[in-house]
Amino acid sequence: MLKSGLRTVRLSRSYINPSLGHLTPNGGLDGVFSSRGLENAWFQRAEYYTEKLNALTKNSEEVPLEKLIYENAKSGVKRNIVNYATLLYNLRFALSSLHGCSQKLPDVSQLGTSQLLKTPELTLKYANEPLDTGNEKLHAALVASFGSIVEFRTLLLNSNAAISGDGFTWLVARRVSSPEFDEQKVEFDRLFIVNTYNAGTPFNFNRKGHMDELKTQYEKSTEQKLDIPPEVTPLKSKSVEEARQTEAFKDTEYIPLLAIDASPKAWLHDYGAYGKSAYLDRVWESIEWKVVESRLPERTLSHQLM
Repeated sequence: MLKSGLRTVRLSRSYINPSLGHLTPNGGLDGVFSSRGLENAWFQRAEYYTEKLNALTKNSEEVPLEKLIYENAKSGVKRNIVNYATLLYNLRFALSSLHGCSQKLPDVSQLGTSQLLKTPELTLKYANEPLDTGNEKLHAALVASFGSIVEFRTLLLNSNAAISGDGFTWLVARRVSSPEFDEQKVEFDRLFIVNTYNAGTPFNFNRKGHMDELKTQYEKSTEQKLDIPPEVTPLKSKSVEEARQTEAFKDTEYIPLLAIDASPKAWLHDYGAYGKSAYLDRVWESIEWKVVESRLPERTLSHQLM
């Protein structure tokens, strides 16, 4: 903010359309997206989300997307800001760890209804596993959490295949949170796979009663509009088990490591209506595990890997 005489001038900045160094217009992504496919999956959507976010935040100072999501996640009034910030963050996060693969893009005409009945591949080894690129720390964490890389891959890709519209499948680390631990120290105890839908984010996934707070805001707003006196009813009272579950998980925090875009906007052009499975196979082979491992915090001492 600058002051000049009696005038106060507020300087605000706009969010700039994000860029990823390995993705260029008209370039495609080897083995995953054609030029047009990448335009649909990344460039058009990133530009649209950025424009919407700028329109909603034009009179405020620019802050990092992650901070914007955290600070406004529990505000019912700012849901549109959170939604577009989340969509932009999710999309960039997902594409940041994909660096292409050696496979050729499929012939869409060959990906017909037979893909729906295709027998799953039975193998104990897949191309592009974390150990193949020397990421032993990540490999050990995955095996400890999921049993094997085969089980991890199956759960990861099947979870994404189950999303019929827009959404993301995430590999996340559950952060250890306890009074005796240093708040500045980031540690995890286990990895999980979670799905988010539309503008969902793992940041506010089951975080500190997020949905309960939004519900309370909505109910108060409704009562004020209809002039209904607040009252306690059996339907609003929580059971002992519900209260226990709320307390047990309200402070759960997840650290995102990897995201896979499930939206038809990402795969429909290059893979056709029946080719999502082929898309996911190529996404797996395109993951740069070094990037994923760089996001992995330290394992807490009470859950050290064997």
